[in-house]
This record gives sequence, C-alpha cells and structure tokens, in this order.
Amino acid sequence: MQHFWIVLAVTGALLQAIRTAAQRDLNKHLSTMATTYVRSLFGLPLLIVYLLAVMHGTGEGLPRFGLAWLSYTFVGAMAQVVATALLIRMFTLRSFGVGTILTKVDVVITALLGALFFSERLSAGGLLALLVVMSGVLLMSLERTQRAGGLVPSAGSGLLGSIGALLADKSILVALGCAGSFAISFLTFREAALVIGEGTFLWRGAWTVVLAILMQTVIVGAWLVWREPGLAAKVVPHVRISAFIGATSAVGSICWFTAFALENASYVRAVGQIEVVFTLLVAAFYYRERISVLEYAGIALTVAGVVMFRLLV
Repeated sequence: MQHFWIVLAVTGALLQAIRTAAQRDLNKHLSTMATTYVRSLFGLPLLIVYLLAVMHGTGEGLPRFGLAWLSYTFVGAMAQVVATALLIRMFTLRSFGVGTILTKVDVVITALLGALFFSERLSAGGLLALLVVMSGVLLMSLERTQRAGGLVPSAGSGLLGSIGALLADKSILVALGCAGSFAISFLTFREAALVIGEGTFLWRGAWTVVLAILMQTVIVGAWLVWREPGLAAKVVPHVRISAFIGATSAVGSICWFTAFALENASYVRAVGQIEVVFTLLVAAFYYRERISVLEYAGIALTVAGVVMFRLLV
C-alpha cells in the first residue's frame, strides 16, 4: 500500500492522455469551454456512485464542511477548469503531441510552489527522481518543439533575444498559463484532501473529487447557460464521445484525488509525467505523428524516473 499512489498516478496519466485526445476531437464541434464542461457533466454521476460505494465499504459518513476544505476545493476546481480550457486551446496552436508536452512544466511549478507556500516536503531521493523524470520530458519536448518549428530561437539571437522570442510565441504563453493553473489545482486538491478531517484515504479522496466536480458542473454550467444557451442541442449529436470523455475523466480523477490523499502533489505529478509517454503513443498510433530516436530516449528516461520513485521514495 505504501507505493499504491504510483499505480494510481500512472493509471490517471493514461486515462488523461486518452481523454485529452478525445477532447481534441470534440473541440472540432463544440467551443473550448463546452468541450471542457462535458468531462464534468458526464463524469459526475459516476463519481457520485463511486462515493456511495466508498461510504458503504468503509462505513464512513459525511465530512465536516469546514471553510478550509471548501476553499481549497473551490480554488482547485476553478484552476482545473482554466487549465483544461487552456490545454484544449493549445490544440488550435500546436499539434496534439506538442501541445500536451509544452504544458508539462507543471511538475516544476508544483514543486516550487508546494515547497514555498504549501505543505510539500521533498526528500533527496524524491527530488532526484523528479529531476530524472523532467530530464526525460525535456528531451521529448525539445525534439517535438524543434520539429514543429517556430518555438526554438536561433543560436545567434542571444539570451535576451531567445527569451523574448519564446515569450512572444502565443503557444508558449498559453502553455505556461495551463501549467501554472494545473499546478495550483494539484496543490489545493492535495491540501483539501488533508484538511477534510479524519478518514481513510479512499473516503478523503472520494469526497474531495465529488465536491470539486460538482462545483465545476454547477458554476461552469451556469456560465454556459448564459453564454451558449443552445449548447444542449449541440451536444446531443456527440453524446457518445461526451460520455466517453466523462467516463475516462471520472475514473482518472478518482485515481488522481486518491493519490493526492496519499502522497505529495509534487511526487504524484512527477510520476504523472508518464502521461507524456502515453501522449506520444496516442499521437503516433492515432494521429500518425512520428516518434524520433531522441523521443524514445526521453521515454526511457521518464520511465526510469518513475521506477526511481518506487525505489527511493
């Protein structure tokens, strides 16, 4: 049980890669916010069933609806909506593989913000594993972004010119906003799972994920009723893929939130970087995007880093 969070993070990463690919396809027919919303709307019923099963299995009941738990969950829920919308927006600027990989600096932001402002504590072994994972992600990122063109400045442009060129690229700004929003959501969800009260990790994770998705469903749903009043009719022709997105999102969220109830958000997200590997595989086999030798090296390094979490943490 000590390393069960690793299994959860890997499973959550796999489901997130699959769900994100499906959202990219759905985004061709619905707006970015509507595409973001279906994961909550169609996933919430499954999450409620899961919560009831956990309560029945553990014998635990209602939590104390304290201000800290409600606040952390609300901030995390809204940050996740923003992050998901920005991620989908990336797909209009870059390819599926490049768009997802560009946002993977979230693990660095999570580690920094977690150590400075939250209850994250990193061991030497955990930090080493995190660095190995990020090295693998960096290898894959450099290859994909260079191949895409326009993201990596020329060698003669100088440091300031390079930074300026990167910041001038809209996809970079969207990716950084996405990564930062994801980092905030991970850290606040982790804190919510800690402050909810005494209970098993399954119970703490289940209640937090249901409250978060419920908040997203109600708040984003109200916004869409105002901004896109005819949305329901647009979703009906795509109900099957919407249900698929909801199901993969629900099971993936269960994995993530349960892992957050067990371990530091920084470690969970570092292991979750294996999503990049799954993303490349989806890009290769579904979208027919080529995988290079350097990307295979990055995949190997990322997997090695995940194994190090099992051995060193």
